[in-house]
Amino acid sequence: MPMPNEIVFIRHGLSEANVIHKLDKSGEAPHVKAQEIQDRPDWQQRLSARGVEQAKAAGEWVEKNLGGIASFDALYVSPFLRTRETAAHIAGSADVEWTVDDRIAERSWGVYGTVAKAEQRALYPKTALLQELTPWYVRFDGGESMPDVYGRFRDFQGTLHREQDGRKVMVVSHGDFMNVARYGIERMLPEQWEAMDRDSRYTIRNCSVIHYSRVNPEDPHDVRDKISWRRMIYTDSIDTSPDEGSWIELPGRQRFRGTDLLKQVEMAPKIIEE
Repeated sequence: MPMPNEIVFIRHGLSEANVIHKLDKSGEAPHVKAQEIQDRPDWQQRLSARGVEQAKAAGEWVEKNLGGIASFDALYVSPFLRTRETAAHIAGSADVEWTVDDRIAERSWGVYGTVAKAEQRALYPKTALLQELTPWYVRFDGGESMPDVYGRFRDFQGTLHREQDGRKVMVVSHGDFMNVARYGIERMLPEQWEAMDRDSRYTIRNCSVIHYSRVNPEDPHDVRDKISWRRMIYTDSIDTSPDEGSWIELPGRQRFRGTDLLKQVEMAPKIIEE
């Protein structure tokens, strides 16, 4: 099946809502503007001053390492304001055009995401528990599960298959959308995704880059049929990038015998022995 030669995903910079959420998780006193931020629709959240700096740093990294924004054949951006703002700062003064695509928007957290973390546990205890136990499958109250977001990704991926074969594509999106892209492109099982999601070494920070390629980084003449390499870059902290920012060759599609499937199900011990 046709595919872009390269897909570069970039998460938006630190948003004002991210600032509020970080304070909430840390247990510190809430920001004086916390309620005002929480009352604003998620898609309207803006970048913080730090987020603008991160987006500009990402643009500089793209210029130095990827041939600049103008070298891309297609540029996609989520409709959320923080991603549009990020895309604009990544592009800087370059005369390029972006396609706004609803399918690459942030995961909807529904009403569950409109309250502080402590209130989530109090108001939606079952959802909060499921978020800890099975983050891949939990659906937030009034919102989406990760498989719901994966459905959007698969549809978007179909567009890339049809329209961007052999081309170089950038997608400015959100952490959860990039995580479901990892699930699909890297051919994971749910438990593998959940293990990756809990691994702090692979956190998708603000303005993180996930760069996928069909072209062998060591041999430009070696172009595979499928995406076969990945690297992750923290553009504002290069030295702390996952796997030191190195290219990783991805495994092929997983296939299993019955004995493999029986080993896999042992992750959930039987409760009833009747």
